[in-house]
Amino acid sequence: MAIAASVDHRSFLGMLDTADREFLLSLGEPRTFRAGARPIVQGDHSDTVFLVISGLVKVTVDTPEGREVVLSLLGPGDLLGEFEIIEGGASVRMAGNVAVQRLDCLVIAGERFMTALTSHPALALALMRVLVGRLISADRRREASASMDVGRSLASYLIELADRYGMAGESGIDVAFPLTQEELAGLISCSRDSAVRGLGTLRTRGLIRTMRRRIVVTDLDGLRRFASGQGHARLR
Repeated sequence: MAIAASVDHRSFLGMLDTADREFLLSLGEPRTFRAGARPIVQGDHSDTVFLVISGLVKVTVDTPEGREVVLSLLGPGDLLGEFEIIEGGASVRMAGNVAVQRLDCLVIAGERFMTALTSHPALALALMRVLVGRLISADRRREASASMDVGRSLASYLIELADRYGMAGESGIDVAFPLTQEELAGLISCSRDSAVRGLGTLRTRGLIRTMRRRIVVTDLDGLRRFASGQGHARLR
């Protein structure tokens, strides 16, 4: 199983040096999931950790009203299901995953993963940095939703996606996650109508192009300027 050509340095795998990376990769068994498959199901009692080798995945939760809400997006080098393993005991999976394209993973037994964290401090440090990074990202997103208008908040999140998972092409940076407008709205804590208006503003300014479940950033520098507040129309 080949590792994706570009593993982001902010991912768990990307933070490890060559020796620790090779050790980690020796711990698991390869497994492939088709698009739409669920490596982890919310409410299950499974005790494994998944390391994403290639592909993209949504982290989701089901609400009491029966809605599926997207919490975050993960890709090559990221871990799935580590929270419950760290917590220990008979932990129930708090969230689920949905592969949005073919997903190649290494499946690591929870006990083996925990032993590795003890025997290789660099792994434990990398995991701590990942978790802190997620908290900081979540705090920034909450701050953006509270202090920015929807257009800027949306621009900031698209920049994050483009930086981590975007694929450069002749016409711009293809944000590879096939998100619905409702899912995108949930990720930046706004209504679907506001997200639609925000996308329209970014399109009108020539910063993005949109197709069905696809966004291409056509002017990343311009999107950064817009997100920073340099000339934007306020949306509510």
